This record gives sequence, structure tokens and C-alpha cells, in this order.
Amino acid sequence: MNKITTLALALALTASTATIAAPAYPDKPVSIVVPYSAGGPVDNFMRALGQDLSAKWKQPVLIVNKPGANEIIGADTVAKSDPDGYTLFAGTEAALTMNPHLYKSLSYNVEKDFVPISRLVALPLVLFVPKSSPANNLKELIQLAKSSGQPLTYGSSGTGGIAHLPMAMFVKQENIDMLHVPYKGAAPLIPDVIANRIDAAVLGVSVIEQHIKAGTLKALALSADERSTILPDVPTFKEQGVQDINAVFNIGLLAPAGTPDALVQKIASDAREVMLQPNFRAKNIDAYSYVAVASSPEEFKQFLADDLKIQGERVKTSGASLD
Repeated sequence: MNKITTLALALALTASTATIAAPAYPDKPVSIVVPYSAGGPVDNFMRALGQDLSAKWKQPVLIVNKPGANEIIGADTVAKSDPDGYTLFAGTEAALTMNPHLYKSLSYNVEKDFVPISRLVALPLVLFVPKSSPANNLKELIQLAKSSGQPLTYGSSGTGGIAHLPMAMFVKQENIDMLHVPYKGAAPLIPDVIANRIDAAVLGVSVIEQHIKAGTLKALALSADERSTILPDVPTFKEQGVQDINAVFNIGLLAPAGTPDALVQKIASDAREVMLQPNFRAKNIDAYSYVAVASSPEEFKQFLADDLKIQGERVKTSGASLD
């Protein structure tokens, strides 16, 4: 009996010592891979979040830019990383729910290679036209497309992207004739809309805000449940009696599959705490007309499953392929 008691005490002491010795997360720098170049919306937001997480965690949070290939390079990097919570991925619909439909084969599998942490923010997109366009609202644009002798054009920041697929659905649901013109990003697209070489496009609120306020572009509708605080005069699709095309750009945080659930829950909770701070929200969320989400891992997982179906239908409708 004494031997058994002694052994039990020894095991209990060993377990207690191991618990005490286990380092708190994080005990070294954390890297967040951003699949875009420095200076863009995803990079800017993640740098702001990373800075405040760094202060909270008392460890550096490093933003690692891995741009290219519709987020594939960044996603692949994290998918092959150790599942220890020290390499995370800031992904959008492109990598997470669009690429599986746009490519016949991918170097990563979202469901098998990643664990969702949190859908952080959503950025509503605005449908806009040139200042000289005769359309002043959505219904006038739809009527213009139906009465025009030739197809209207709509531009996007790239085939198969968030600025393309919702517009393809808009064309289908309104039974109108519009021709898609892809660009390599928003920068070359905006001047062509201003110059009336393209009839319409959708981009993020923060991307076109200055042009709308300067009067060089005309915003017709916001894809959101509520109006933007940045562009309060722009009505939503629903306000105009038109079905919303759900043109929204989401930024989510993920970790490699196999990352312990305790770490996943902690990162999600800490990110939510940072985003709820009034100063952070005012400076990094409200100022860019983002919608704060800060979801739980479980909510983000369900969102990805639902959005995968939505994007599949959009890709099918558009006929887009990036292979």
C-alpha cells in the first residue's frame, strides 16, 4: 500500500511540475502570413491587429507578406507549417472558398489543411458608375442595360475575384446583358470607369471613397444590411428593392490543421478582445467602413462551409477558371 501511495504521489508531483513548466502561449514571436503585398487593405488591417496582439501577448507579431497566385502562395506556406500556433494565415474568400472552384487542383485543401480561428472583418462593396452615366440608381442601371443597343461593360479587379463573381450573379438575377472586362487590380480599373470607358464596377468602400466624395465617380448601391458611415448617402441594394448580390470582402484568420484547440480558442478570444477596444475599432474598423465580426472558430467554420457553396454557384454562373 505504501508503494502504491508513493507512486501516486510521484505521478501527481510530476504532472504538477509539468503543468507549471509548460510555457504560456506565446513564448516566442508569432508570424501571420498575409497573401498580399504591403500597403493593401488586408496587410494594413493585419498589421494593426498584430501590433495590438503583440502588446497583449508581450511577444512580437510579425507580418510576413507572401503575395501572388490568388493567395495560393501564402495559403500553401501556412498549410505546410508546424501546427503550433506560431504561424497563422490571414486569408480571404479567394484562398478559402473561391480557389477550390476556380482551380482543378490546388496545393492545399482548406478543410484538411487549416483550422478556422476567426472571421475578423467584412468589407461591403459598392456598385459604382462614371459621373456621366445616365443611371442614378440601381433600377435605372438595370433599365439602361435592358434598353441599350449593345451590352454595357463592367470591370473587375481580376477574373474569378470578389469584384467579378457578385456582378456575374447580378447580371444573371436581373436578366441583363453586360460584358465582363477584367483588370489586374483596382488601380487600373478606377481611371477607366472615371473616363467612361467602363460602364460599372464594384469595389470596397474604402477603395473608392475619395472618388465618390470628389464627384468623379457615382455610387449607386452598397452591398450591406445597413448604410456605410463613410458614404451615408449611398443606399443599399435592399433599400432600392433589388436583391442584394452579397458583394463582401472578408478577412479571416486560420492556423495549420492540428493546431491545439486551446490555442485556437485563445487566439480567437484575444483577437476579439483587441477588436472590441474603442480606439482600435474607431481607427482600424469604422474608419474603413469594415463590419466587425470577430467570430468564434465554430462560427467561422460554418461560414466557410456556407460560402463554399455560394462561391461554387457564382463560379459556375460566371464560367470563370484560373487553370
